[in-house]
Amino acid sequence: MDKQKIGFLSLYDLETPDTYVGSLLITDENGIPLEFKCTHSVKPTAIQKTLYGDKLKPYIAVTLCGIPLLNSITNRPDLLCINIPFILDIRTEIETPTILIRRAGEVINLGTDKQNDNEKQRIENELGAFQSIIIQSHQDHKEEVKTYTSKINELFNNFDLVEPFERMKKSIEILGRSDNKFS
Repeated sequence: MDKQKIGFLSLYDLETPDTYVGSLLITDENGIPLEFKCTHSVKPTAIQKTLYGDKLKPYIAVTLCGIPLLNSITNRPDLLCINIPFILDIRTEIETPTILIRRAGEVINLGTDKQNDNEKQRIENELGAFQSIIIQSHQDHKEEVKTYTSKINELFNNFDLVEPFERMKKSIEILGRSDNKFS
């Protein structure tokens, strides 16, 4: 069987108010980077903030950042992992199975978590090396949690599936200090 490619997609708030950067990391099954891309900073105008309201960040994450990043890569992921509930909406725009991954016990904003409890699955690291995670799929693709639980469990025994989001955040911080396009 070919090596699986895992995508990690997120949106990061920068230190400059109302400024965001989308980021996509593709790794192999052991968490080794194969490809990394990020957007330049996205700074919505006052009019955009008013017109989009609470749909602004999801629009930025999916339409302005997520889709273009996925279209720009050469290593197509077999599974896309995200860490913000509203980014799950990217699943309606792409063919790639998409799973929300978060640490068990992590508090999330219920207003942005439209998913039902029966679509979530808790996964433990068999070695006890990492804190448990909760996975969930888009409400229109509920079967993906069941379909990918075994694969995610296997991956989670190879590496911490939340840690790549931390790597991307640190990389964006480094870019922000060295390149004004990211600040």
